[in-house]
Amino acid sequence: MRNDAAPPRRAWLWVSAAYLFQSIPAAVRDEALPVALKNGGYGDASITTAVSLLGLIFGFKILLAPLVAVFRPLGFILSAEVMISGLLGALAFQVGSDQPSSTQIIVLLVILSFVAAAHDFALDGYFVASLDDRTRATHSGLLNFASKLGLVLAGPGLVWLAGRIMEFGPQVADAWAWALASAAVLALMAAFFNYLGLRREAAVESDAHTLPERYAEMRRGLLALAQDVRVPAVLGLIFFYRASEIHMARILPLFATDSIHGGLALDNKTYAIMRIATAVAGLALGGIVGSQVVARLGLARSLVPLGIAMHAPLIAVAWLAGTDHHSSAQICTVFFIEYLAYGAGLCALLLAMMKVASGPGAGVRYAALSTCALLANYLPGLWAGHLAEKLGYAQYFLFALLLAIPGIGAAIFARKQFAHG
Repeated sequence: MRNDAAPPRRAWLWVSAAYLFQSIPAAVRDEALPVALKNGGYGDASITTAVSLLGLIFGFKILLAPLVAVFRPLGFILSAEVMISGLLGALAFQVGSDQPSSTQIIVLLVILSFVAAAHDFALDGYFVASLDDRTRATHSGLLNFASKLGLVLAGPGLVWLAGRIMEFGPQVADAWAWALASAAVLALMAAFFNYLGLRREAAVESDAHTLPERYAEMRRGLLALAQDVRVPAVLGLIFFYRASEIHMARILPLFATDSIHGGLALDNKTYAIMRIATAVAGLALGGIVGSQVVARLGLARSLVPLGIAMHAPLIAVAWLAGTDHHSSAQICTVFFIEYLAYGAGLCALLLAMMKVASGPGAGVRYAALSTCALLANYLPGLWAGHLAEKLGYAQYFLFALLLAIPGIGAAIFARKQFAHG
């Protein structure tokens, strides 16, 4: 029980800082790493496969749940953030060394993925368990915006920084080493502000059960989740609602920076500036639009219109790929529409997942659903690069657009389920 005399909570602060932090490792992997590898001369197929394999490591977070429960949630979250910041610093040092070791870089990336997965489980579980439905809804737009802002700063932001550094002469490896060091500093700053917010939270003790008991509890939580009649609906949303957008996202950075195979031929700096400028406005407005639509229409009635909006940018991206001589204003407009639609649509998906996960065993339930979401997000990368190389960018984006059909179908099915749930 919280003490009435205790200082008021700063949920807005820790939600903002913690979810900005949470997005940094993902941004480094999903946005910065593909461009860095592209700068190094790797092909699309190799890049998307490497990024997807690293992302799929996050699928282990459900298995980490009983181990994470050994620690106090708030202390574990902050400790993991410090460790992740250190790993980013070590990665920067290794990339910029005179004789960088590919093995050590891969090991650091794998460890970073495991620690980030454990951090995400602890943070998401605390968010779902410590806030009620109304508070989660009012903070969902803030969560979405903070997450996407972190993706911008540690994704296109690092791409811009590396490109800017390369203008002054340093080689690709040195430029990316400085960029990764900047990501480590950003992570430490976010961790500090998260500490300021979490210090107002009531103390939460670690789980006193034994490890076998915690695994048994996890099994019970998963069985309870499996018996929820809304699970088929939310799984349909997870695997199909964002399918077209996910396929687009795997290839868009490569298409934008490709100067040989029909891409936009943007240099690092130009690409990053366009993404940052459009993301700040697009994500801010998208998060607001998404949360307002859900607040006014309700989750069930919001799924179809927001799903249609989220798929629509593929039309504009396919147009970019199929035509020549685009102005900067045209490219920026397409990027802005993409961010706006993505921010609004993702808000509905996250709230659907949290609604099904809420209740006893919320942390395990949400971890199971987010594990499925990670599979849906990274599995396409195993074939996206190969498919883009075979079809060409324009035809690939048209193929991705066809995935809107099962996506809208999943939204219609989920609308009926959540309307009765």
